[in-house]
Amino acid sequence: MHTSLVIERLDRVPVSVTLTPGLSMLALITDALSGRTRGAPEAWRRLVRSAAGVPDEMVLRSLATPGFSVLPDLVLPGEFTQDLDVPTQLEMLRDLPPDALLSEVETITDGRPPPHWHPAMKHPNRWLHGYADLVDEAWKAMRPVWERARPLLDREVERVAVAAARRSLDVVLNGLHNGCVFEDGTLSFPDFEPDRFSIGSRGLVLMPMLSGPNALITRLDGPDAVWIGYPLPGLIDGAPPAPVTDGDDRLGFLVGDVRSAILTSLERPLTMGALARRVKYAPNVVTYHCNRLESAGLISRRREGREIYVHRTDRAAVLVSLFAF
Repeated sequence: MHTSLVIERLDRVPVSVTLTPGLSMLALITDALSGRTRGAPEAWRRLVRSAAGVPDEMVLRSLATPGFSVLPDLVLPGEFTQDLDVPTQLEMLRDLPPDALLSEVETITDGRPPPHWHPAMKHPNRWLHGYADLVDEAWKAMRPVWERARPLLDREVERVAVAAARRSLDVVLNGLHNGCVFEDGTLSFPDFEPDRFSIGSRGLVLMPMLSGPNALITRLDGPDAVWIGYPLPGLIDGAPPAPVTDGDDRLGFLVGDVRSAILTSLERPLTMGALARRVKYAPNVVTYHCNRLESAGLISRRREGREIYVHRTDRAAVLVSLFAF
């Protein structure tokens, strides 16, 4: 089951990146305190669990019951076309009237809230304040981690800007998340409650998160923009890698180190086995990344007898010339 977002003309869609740590706190809360594990580093999970103490189970059940994706927009109040700090969001959240939660949950569930939301519907004020307290405590614990990751967050803002300027945003979208595929003008990803949307004339806001690699949080029905929260690229066991310098591989900056190695190794077609030996990655790793590169139109594969040859497409050759040297 997949949800799809149709982006008819990606080159005409206003794209921005905002840094909203409150979204990361939501991803980490559901990862660390519920059954919806998304692969966050265990050190981060321990920090959040320790900070949360004894959280309100009603809040946790509503946010992270497996098999459901009901998420009221008001969990992240504010305007997402600009960076939003956690204290401001918490102030806005605590000022919301209880009826705001009731109305929103009724709307997004067509008047039929699932059972795990029933307690929150009976005690909306308790839910709002309980959720705000949970985010507050998680942020107090994770703020130093966010500050240490700031160079990597800034790098992500630059990466998206460079891709937009060079009309390579489809490559970025195809690699947002392990489950995301951007193909034929449509972004799709696994979803418990699949739906189909079209971006139309709205903008696209990308929101990198400090989260596990399997976390993805979206709002695709906003009136002015859709937003997608996705794992911040480049984190290794919860820590950012060394900063990028001018001498580093700029193609890796765009598509990731493994895919950069694959593309730059394909000056001529290679078999899958030869390619794995050339880039010095396990064959299953190379196969996975080749699948993603092929869906992005950057490689093609052709069987010749018992061998499968990998070819770099003309579009990939242009990217390599633009970014790798």
